Amino acid sequence: MPTTSKQLTVRPESDVFLRQVDEYAGQLPAEIREPMRQALQKEFEGDYEKVEEICLGILEKDPENMEALPLLGRTQLAERKYEEALESFRKILEKEPERNFERIAYGITLHALLRYPEALQELQKVDPEADYHPFYYSTLADCYENTGNRKKARDAYRAEIARWEKTGETASPENLDGCFCSLIYLDASLSLPELPADLDLYRDFLNKADLTPEMTDRLAGNIAYWSSLLTVASFRDPFVQFVKDVELEGWLMDSPKAYIIESAYRAAESYRYHEDNKVDAFMESFLSAEGGSRDEANNKAARATQLVHEWYMSRCVDEYAEMFLYVAEQYPYSYMRTVTFLDQLRTFGAEKVRDLILDRLEEEELVQGDRATVIERLEQSYRKLREAKKQPVYLAEGGVTYRRNARKIMPNDPCPCGSGKKYKKCHGRLS
Repeated sequence: MPTTSKQLTVRPESDVFLRQVDEYAGQLPAEIREPMRQALQKEFEGDYEKVEEICLGILEKDPENMEALPLLGRTQLAERKYEEALESFRKILEKEPERNFERIAYGITLHALLRYPEALQELQKVDPEADYHPFYYSTLADCYENTGNRKKARDAYRAEIARWEKTGETASPENLDGCFCSLIYLDASLSLPELPADLDLYRDFLNKADLTPEMTDRLAGNIAYWSSLLTVASFRDPFVQFVKDVELEGWLMDSPKAYIIESAYRAAESYRYHEDNKVDAFMESFLSAEGGSRDEANNKAARATQLVHEWYMSRCVDEYAEMFLYVAEQYPYSYMRTVTFLDQLRTFGAEKVRDLILDRLEEEELVQGDRATVIERLEQSYRKLREAKKQPVYLAEGGVTYRRNARKIMPNDPCPCGSGKKYKKCHGRLS
């Protein structure tokens, strides 16, 4: 029987697999029985170089051996020798076009070569239930996304999850988690009514999965990735509730990425205070700057933005005393990022804090020019920012363009996961 982890079925244990190999090999012709047994054992162990060597040895004597050729193709695919794998599967399908599993592998190989329309054509020919392949639906979905059909992509991700619902089995929890990540992203971005049910199902999956460090990293990455969807107003409450559930369950408690929970709350708050008439544009820009990355080594731009906005606020902090009290009550996670700065103001006074900020900007080489020039530039930008008004943003989604007030995450913005990288270099690559 397969091993299970909290009801989540994964790959079979070694002794079970070896018995299956022995049964299979016993039905083969005597001349290839032992080589194929060895090759399959090596495939299970991940020794693909040895598998390829054995298969090529068999095929040297019998070039069209239909036992060794599929195994060779799988091995080449695993080794990312995509052109060679494509040729192996092509040979199989030319001789036996009805072979379902090999056609799936052929489509997956075309996908790996970024030949999405061809891959989609092949994958649509097969019966995915006849020969289960753990990457069939996720590959099909990605092909749909890359050929412009996001709704069909969503349905393909959901089909893989439905199979797990029905059988409790998955060859790869990580792959299933990836399907959930993409499913929920598409649910939200397409404003689909299935979103709440799919989030509930993902919670169920997390309860049953073995949350290894890799899986908790994936969970943190999913939360960061979904943060970019907070532009969609209908997604905000379900997102915040999910983050609360993650916090209550303690799923990220011991993870080095536990900070993502606070980051997610701040991200959600940022959309709320943008739409809050009691928070003006100046305070919003200050809170946004304070909520950015604190990693000075890896994100100088964010550090400069933070210090500059603290300099701005020191010029008018008394005017904002009442608004700070309001922010502390309504947006506690955003407010907490301002506490150190406010403590410095109380301790040293506004003028001294401005001098300390200028010292740090110069020491960290975050500005250029003499101090008088820097102060003049800061005063000019400060006056401009004080006059700024909140601006609505437009978002096209689901075939309908509508007006929204929340700020969209742009490619050069810091990634909401807190990595310090630009969004386009981090989770933006997945969108």
